[in-house]
Amino acid sequence: MNKIGARLAVAALAGGIVVGYVPTIASAAPTPQIGIAAKSPLTGVTKATGYVLVVFSAGKFSKATISGSITNGTAGEIAKLYAQQFPFKKPAAPIGAPITLSTTGTSRYSFTVTPTFATHYKVKLFASNGTTLLTTSSTVTVYDADLGLGFTGFKPCHRPVCHETLHFKIVVPPSALHSEMARKWYFYFGIRLSTTGEPPAPKTLRLGAGHAHLLSTRKVNGHEYAVSWTYTFRIGNDGYHWLPNLCQRDIESKDGLNLPGHHGCGNKRIRANLAYLG
Repeated sequence: MNKIGARLAVAALAGGIVVGYVPTIASAAPTPQIGIAAKSPLTGVTKATGYVLVVFSAGKFSKATISGSITNGTAGEIAKLYAQQFPFKKPAAPIGAPITLSTTGTSRYSFTVTPTFATHYKVKLFASNGTTLLTTSSTVTVYDADLGLGFTGFKPCHRPVCHETLHFKIVVPPSALHSEMARKWYFYFGIRLSTTGEPPAPKTLRLGAGHAHLLSTRKVNGHEYAVSWTYTFRIGNDGYHWLPNLCQRDIESKDGLNLPGHHGCGNKRIRANLAYLG
């Protein structure tokens, strides 16, 4: 070997180069991902409107489930639920008990929530120390509606003209009582008559039909108020089947209650079997 070749050989050995050897590069661990969804018992409302809705102070109908899967997680990591309530001016804060992952790979999680107003939810995954943030889910929203306690005051009609006075109680978060009481009501009515007995229920109701007239709106207590109104309609000697309804137009962006957008309230006609009216 000449002097030049000898120097190249020494350089090769000094550089640690070995013919046929490929160094191994360690791959980074995959980043955890969090899927998230919200669901309430009012699946008919979700199907009709696309929104997840619960009802204030209505037992199981006041609760929603926030659930999903965490992929590429590691046993010992901690999932925490964060909530941000209307009017969304304060940062999201952790609520409920955290969930510690028991397995590595894919894990399911589930939280139960009871919002008072529209609330944004997201899930954050932390390392086992509970403080090092690993990843955050997207955000889902659960909306909250007033609780209507149903119509009272029904009585048999006297022929040929029926006069009915109905009452309806509504339960709301105490902080929203006065603003909710001030909102306008829309009254609907539908009737079917038959000369051969009681007919089926009407399929549509008409705004202001039945000579609907508001009598009063009064406070019952710190979280409840009542509405009273009348109907007057002719039945003659026929069999009859009548249905009432009433609603307020939603203003969710202003008060955090009910749903965003317009959902039929104030229309000239509505279906009698609507899943949601607001």
